[in-house]
Formats: sequence, structure tokens, C-alpha cells
Amino acid sequence: MERTKEPTRDYPSLSRTPWTFWETLYARRSHRKYLPMERDGELESRLRETVSLAISARGAEEGDLLVVTDPGRVEEIKRRAHKGAPNKINLWLTRAPLMGFLVLAVPGKDVRGDRPRRLPRAVAATHDTVLWLTEKGLGTCWLGGINQSEVQEALGVGEEVLIPAVVSFGKPKPRVRAGDFDHLVYLAISRRRKPLSAVARLESMERPFIVGKNEPRSFSASPVQDVAGLLRKLMEGTSDQEDVPLSLALEACLEAARLAPSAGNAQRWRFVAVTERSRLAELSSACGARKAWRAAVVGAGSPGGWEETFLEKPFWMVDLPIAFSQLSLMAVSMDLAVDLFLDDFEEGRVAAAVGLASGYRPVGVMGVS
Repeated sequence: MERTKEPTRDYPSLSRTPWTFWETLYARRSHRKYLPMERDGELESRLRETVSLAISARGAEEGDLLVVTDPGRVEEIKRRAHKGAPNKINLWLTRAPLMGFLVLAVPGKDVRGDRPRRLPRAVAATHDTVLWLTEKGLGTCWLGGINQSEVQEALGVGEEVLIPAVVSFGKPKPRVRAGDFDHLVYLAISRRRKPLSAVARLESMERPFIVGKNEPRSFSASPVQDVAGLLRKLMEGTSDQEDVPLSLALEACLEAARLAPSAGNAQRWRFVAVTERSRLAELSSACGARKAWRAAVVGAGSPGGWEETFLEKPFWMVDLPIAFSQLSLMAVSMDLAVDLFLDDFEEGRVAAAVGLASGYRPVGVMGVS
């Protein structure tokens, strides 16, 4: 099956009103080349406001996501992050005139646990911020291959705090298509995505999600399409939507998840869309949901893989929350109310409800009402 980041269908054309959140999703990519830029106090202030908003919206802990824009500290992280043979994949950092870093700084006890609880919420908030930066025309790059101890020392955090990943950001340099390393990486890795049928299932793990041949009927997207506005609507948890076709809503959310970045873009995940009433009832009960759902999406990851073994980090608990950031914001862009559970659900019951295959563990459940 061909891997491509091209859209499964022309989703924006299905809305009678502007559905522009798609532009942000398709614009986001991993940038490894940047141009110098002057410090912008207003932009930095708005960035920190967005981080605070994302932390609140995702129920993350203050301090688990740091914003570093001080030039001296930024240079120190750049210099230290790629030390050691496993981290030479990010040697390009030495030449990049970055504006700053988003830093995941989560207690090691949580990161090393069988099921991290603080990490996935912090990751979701981080990716919300990545999408906001993309919306503002800045380039970003998720970096898991970093020297944790060196970055810990640069930040002055104790050994009890781990740095699973950082995100570089700054003014992106336009790609030079011929012979440019960044462009070659973009073609070889960044643009590669498995087709929807390879990562999505319907009702259970055994049943593929098949994109319908007929165009679904049109609807009106939310008038709010900016990332900060969508985060506020997410917290409100209300819906004014009555005419969105459920099949389209699920497909659009799954497409948003398909487009999400993952370690090496390996996409070791499965998303199961659920509409059957008995399965929905079991899922909502396993999550302790307080209201009825029209549908749900279960996201499951496969712990392990060469990236996790080589870099000694639980990438399944990083990759899936990134995808849930995009998936849930997509649902809100359709004016749907969302319940997102990234912890505090009964894992065994969720896995059984959708028949997860051996080797997969549920990372999150999103209910739609």
C-alpha cells in the first residue's frame, strides 16, 4: 500500500462554511532548517498563554511542559542535545538559528511506569502548541533522539525529571528541492503515511474501516477554526452541531490521526471507531463517562520497536497522544463535544470492548456526543 500524506478525500469541500483547521494539519511538518529571526516579545507572550491554555485543556501538570526562549539557554540545549552516538541524528541542531524549544519535563517515576499518566497529557498539550506555532507560520520538529542527561543539566532540573522529547521551533527556511538534505528527509520520511485502511478499524480490531465510495452529505463546520479557540471549545464540552453525518465525523477524525507524526513515522498504532450501542456503553462505563456518546474512537499503541529500544523511551505514550491532539481538535472543528480519556480508564475492559490484538495496548478513548 502506498504511503502518502495526500488527503484521503477533499474534506473541506464537504462543509458549507470554512473548515480551515485542515490547512494547519497539512501545513505542519518537521523542519530541520531555519532562518534567523528577531525576538518577538508579543509572540513569546502569546506562546506562553497558549501553553497554559493547552495544559488546562488537557489536564496536564504545570511544569511538565516548559517553554525555553532565552537565547543563551536555547544555544546550550542545541549544543548538548546531540551529544552521544545515538543522538547524532540531530546534529543539524548546531547550525539551526532557533527561536526556542518546547520541552517535556516529566517525573521519571511516571515516564518509566507501566502506564504513564502525566506524560500523555503533557504530550497532547505540547502538540496543541505545535499546531498553534504552525498556524503562526513557524516551523517545528519533534525530537526524541536527544541526550536526556545533558538537557537536564542545561535546564537545571533534577535527575528525577526526565526529558522524553523536545520540540524545536523557529522561522522555517524554504526547502530547496534539488539535493537539499531537509527535502530528502521530507520525501523519505515526513511525507510518508499509511493509508486510512491500514491504521483504522470499525467497531473492532478485526473489521477494517473502509472509506465510502459515495460522497457524504454536506454540513456546517464550527465558526471557530483557530487552535486556541478550538482548545477553549474543547474545555466547554458543548455542541451546537446537529447536521454532521456521523460517518464523516469519524472519518475526518481518523484522517487527522493518520496525519500525525510518530517516531520514525512508523505509525505503530490502530484506531478503532465505535458506533455500536453495546460497545459504546461498555467503553463509556470503562471510562466513567458522565454523558451518552454518539460514537467513540479508541487509540492503541504497540510498545517496543527499534526507536523505543534504541532510545529507551516509551514512544507509544508519545505518539498516540500526539495523534489524539489532532483527532480531538478535528472533532471540535466540526462543532462536536468531546470527552477525551488518556488515563483513568479500565484498560482491560477497553481492550476487550474492541478486541485489541495481542501486542497492542489502549492509550486513549475519545467519546463524541
